[in-house]
Amino acid sequence: MKKTIRIILLLLVVLVAAFFVLRTPDTDRTEMIAKYSNEASRFLDDGHGGKIHYRDEGNKDGPPILLIHGSNSLLQTWEPLVALLGDKYRMISLDLYGHGLTGPNPTGAYDAETNIATAVKILDAVGVDKAYWVGNSRGGWITWRAGLSVPDRTSGLVLIDASGAQIGQTGTPYLGARLAQSWIGQLLLPEITPRFLVKSSLEESFAQPERLTEEMVDRYWELLRFPGNRQATLDRGKTPREPEKWGEVGTLKMPVLILWGEQDQVIPLAHARAFAAAIPESTLITYADAGHLPMEETPEQVARAIDNWIENVAAEAAAPNQG
Repeated sequence: MKKTIRIILLLLVVLVAAFFVLRTPDTDRTEMIAKYSNEASRFLDDGHGGKIHYRDEGNKDGPPILLIHGSNSLLQTWEPLVALLGDKYRMISLDLYGHGLTGPNPTGAYDAETNIATAVKILDAVGVDKAYWVGNSRGGWITWRAGLSVPDRTSGLVLIDASGAQIGQTGTPYLGARLAQSWIGQLLLPEITPRFLVKSSLEESFAQPERLTEEMVDRYWELLRFPGNRQATLDRGKTPREPEKWGEVGTLKMPVLILWGEQDQVIPLAHARAFAAAIPESTLITYADAGHLPMEETPEQVARAIDNWIENVAAEAAAPNQG
């Protein structure tokens, strides 16, 4: 009996020691804000004790574009597009609750309507009535949901490898997401998030891993550990996705552009075709050399597609008023 107790105590000591060796603590809030904000960064008081990080960049007289990142991503995912389109368009981006420098939602809500309301608050803060909403992955889901909920605030929608299509073929969640869905992940991830886990998850999202730099890995890893973001990741995963809303996607009235990486293993190309089939008069463009994040892997092609599409939308809108 005594021997058994000693063994149990020894195991407990080993587990506690391992926890403190492997533990990856939160990053420092002030240090992260200094490191990852820029001269365009602003923080909007949400009225609940939180502050939403956003940027309002580019040509303030150009057509506004609102950029919505995906799950476990950051507004920096849009930096290539901001650089390519900023001379012509007003580029507005934000860190959603539980991401980047925004941190967790004080109310604990991470559903679509909460995210849409947050994005609308940013539009209000910068004095923009309507914008082209551009969303990737979960941000794409928020984008088409915004088309249903606040159509008067949308000039058009761009869905980039968007989630939410209810079809039989499913993709493979990246390693971090798979772990977060397990009981061991729920227990450990708020305290133990090794860098290799973040790097592996990013590599699974890229068709061209050589485009993934160590600087990008560090940014994702450090901001995942921004205070409260890891627990928010787990809480967000429990949020109902309301699959019944998929039945309404065909009622979208605004122009819709669908962009997709053909090598996306997270949300396969079949989902792009499902969106295109469900949304009348939508436009689908795919990229052979891109995975889940075309705006980072093939930014020049994505920027050109968005620019051409907006030009066409504007021309068609003006046509009835001519002659």
